[in-house]
Amino acid sequence: MKKLTSVIFLSVAACSAGANELTESEQLRLIGRFQPVQTEAVSFTWPGSAVEYRFRGSETAVTITVPERMRFWVEVDDNKGRELWAEPSVQDYTLAQSLPNAEHKVRLTRLAESFSGVAKITGLPSTDGELLGAPAAPERQLLVIGDSITAGYGVEGDSKDCSYSQDTSTPLKAYAGLTASALNADIHTIAWSGIGVWRSYGEETPKSPTIAERRKLTLADDFDTPWSSDSYRPDAVLINIGTNDFWQGSAPGYPQAMATILSEVRSDYPGTPVYFIVSPMLGGEAREQQAEYLNELATANDVAVLDTGRIKPEDGYGCDWHPNELTNQRMADKLVARLREDLGW
Repeated sequence: MKKLTSVIFLSVAACSAGANELTESEQLRLIGRFQPVQTEAVSFTWPGSAVEYRFRGSETAVTITVPERMRFWVEVDDNKGRELWAEPSVQDYTLAQSLPNAEHKVRLTRLAESFSGVAKITGLPSTDGELLGAPAAPERQLLVIGDSITAGYGVEGDSKDCSYSQDTSTPLKAYAGLTASALNADIHTIAWSGIGVWRSYGEETPKSPTIAERRKLTLADDFDTPWSSDSYRPDAVLINIGTNDFWQGSAPGYPQAMATILSEVRSDYPGTPVYFIVSPMLGGEAREQQAEYLNELATANDVAVLDTGRIKPEDGYGCDWHPNELTNQRMADKLVARLREDLGW
């Protein structure tokens, strides 16, 4: 296994900044938030975080460390892809083998949420040939801030009766992941199931860190890893938060909390379009109230509010009443159309 050199940390900075090209000496493209560890590793937690590279040869492997069994997705040469389960401890994982001895591109994406723990990649990928310069980054970048809906909780589940499992959850099939794929855009998915902007699910009064706090972190549960907003400059910011704030049907602290996070986001990314998304899981008065709050903020701040629709019972549900693949695709279709219209994509 080849060892990491300082080049990977140049790659972290370049990719996070949304650079369109990487120098010939850089061999890994890191999509999302990564924390350098010692001199030869990077750690990451947010769902959807990905590593992309090119090599010439017929097989390749990476060294991954995880604290518990963790689900990843592997794509080779833009094919359909397959899941990969990393087991606790340090292990080498073959991502591709028995390929034609030619140039190939590999992408490894974390599907597990941040509460599954910190994943670490050590060393550059190994290959029976040679590593090449990293793939070029796309010109388009998105940032999405959300909860379980955005993280893809239960999206692959077959009914509302299943509970959370990594087996049925993936940000790649959530509305934001589908949108990024359709628009050929990089995306930073800052999402945590059960979280709110004022309070989290099950809380009478706020106790846990909110998404407004966690969105400022490189590693989602480590407050000693601050994230610099200068490291990634999105073309648009999507905010889909509120389902858990309204878990009791009302959320008196929600309007002020949303006003605060909006102010902070606009300070971090001045001039960048911001889109509020109405929760597809809320109904009745809670849904009307959330939409009313969001529209009031939008009117005052020139922010768009998108209602991509409620879950339709006839379309079925993912686990624990979450949007399934059909609902997420419908949400993505509406979001893609709006972004294409507004941004000229």
